[in-house]
Amino acid sequence: MLLGKENLSSRMPLNGNSGKTAFALCSLPALVLLMACNGGSPNSLHVKSPAPGEKDVPVKSSYAFAVTKTFTDIAGKMTTAASYRVYAASYDLDAKNFSMTLDKPLTSDDQMRVVFSLVGDEGSNDKSPLKAGIYSAKADKFMKVEDVAIVTRRGGSDNRMWLERATLAGDVKVTSAPGDQMSCEVDLTSGDTAIKGSFTAKVLNRK
Repeated sequence: MLLGKENLSSRMPLNGNSGKTAFALCSLPALVLLMACNGGSPNSLHVKSPAPGEKDVPVKSSYAFAVTKTFTDIAGKMTTAASYRVYAASYDLDAKNFSMTLDKPLTSDDQMRVVFSLVGDEGSNDKSPLKAGIYSAKADKFMKVEDVAIVTRRGGSDNRMWLERATLAGDVKVTSAPGDQMSCEVDLTSGDTAIKGSFTAKVLNRK
């Protein structure tokens, strides 16, 4: 028994650095596992819905562009807000002509596209830069996420599933929007449908 203890002691680290190295090696698998549980890739969405089922969708291509949305209140007062249309797809999107090409039909059943709109501050328009911040599904009019859809393909045709506005909950957090880029974190649910993840998109500007 004494020999066993001596042999065990001889394998122990002889200095602090060795101990730190051993700790780091032991911690590496746990770190990898933690990253996997938290979604891993920053450019991916976890989608759960009746149509595609539940799956992780790598975002291969993503774009956004603005239009001006007009509001009229009960007193007849009109105001505007920038509404950014955001596309995130598992395939290469065609952004040559904004929605006319971004909304092209899918070409295979393994492709998927997620689309939503972000309505900005009151008084903004299509020339206003996208504002970083939280866009809530429950907001009244401004700083709001709306018109959320999941597009899949089955049987040779597209299936566009709109998330029900009345039950839409959660938000889209635009973490940064420098120049012609935007980074966002999506956390939206409606009934038994959910979209969660993060990605970076290129912001298109009309000439």
